[in-house]
Amino acid sequence: MRFLRLCLGRCIPSISAKCQMGGFPHPRNCSKCICPGGYGGDLCTERPSGCGRTIQASPAWEKLEDAIGLGGKEQQEFETCWYWIESPEGTNIEVKIVYFTKGVSVDGCAYAGVEIKTNEDQTMTGYRFCSPDAAGTTLRSHSNRVPVMTFNRIGTTRVVLEFRHVPSSKPTEPEPSSTVSATTKEPFDVSTMKPSGAIITDSPVKTGSGFRCVDNTSCLSLVKTGFCTGTLSAATKMKVCPKSCGFC
Repeated sequence: MRFLRLCLGRCIPSISAKCQMGGFPHPRNCSKCICPGGYGGDLCTERPSGCGRTIQASPAWEKLEDAIGLGGKEQQEFETCWYWIESPEGTNIEVKIVYFTKGVSVDGCAYAGVEIKTNEDQTMTGYRFCSPDAAGTTLRSHSNRVPVMTFNRIGTTRVVLEFRHVPSSKPTEPEPSSTVSATTKEPFDVSTMKPSGAIITDSPVKTGSGFRCVDNTSCLSLVKTGFCTGTLSAATKMKVCPKSCGFC
C-alpha cells in the first residue's frame, strides 16, 4: 500500500488524466489511466480493446452467446473477451445465466468462467461463475451498463446469457448458493473437456489426523497438464491431488 501511494504521488492531480470508473493516473504517463477490469482507453471510458462488443439491451430478453478458448492443453495466459451490455438512462439491466460448459469448476474459476460486473463499485471484481449449476442465476445492475468478461486458458468453454433492461430499482445480488466461483460437485477432466467420473467436493481441506492422502481420479490427466506446478493455491492442489502433488 505504501508503494502504491508513492507511485500515485508522482502524478500532480491538477494536470493529470481525469480518470473515470475508479481508475487512476499511470505513474509513468500521467496523461493516461490505469483502469479497472472492464474499462479501457486513456480515461477508462471505453470498452477494452480486442474480443467482444457493445450490446444494447431492450425490455425483452435477448441472448448473448460466447465460445472462447484455444482448445487443447492448459495455457499460461487467459484468452479474454469483454462485452458491454448497455441500456437507456433511468434503467437497470438484468443478466441471467442460461448455460455454462461442464468440466472446469474449481476454486476461484482458475481455468475458465464468466465474470458479470453488476456490482456498484466497478473497481471490484464482478461475480464469477464457472459451473453449469449457475444456470438460472439472475443479477440486476446498479446502473445502465454491465461489463461482462469471458475467460479461458484450457480447452474451449461456452456461455449463454440472457439480458434485458428494467425500470431502475433496488439491484439484486446472487444467492450464496448460486455464486459458483468455488468448487462444485461435477465431473472434472480439463485435459479432454469431457466428463471423467471424478467428483470434486466443496468441503474444506482437512489436515492433521483428519487428512486423507487420496488423489482424485482425474489427477493422472491433471498432472500431465501441469496442475501441480501451476498457479493454483496449495489448498486446491492438496484437496484435489495431494499424493501426486507431493503433499503426503
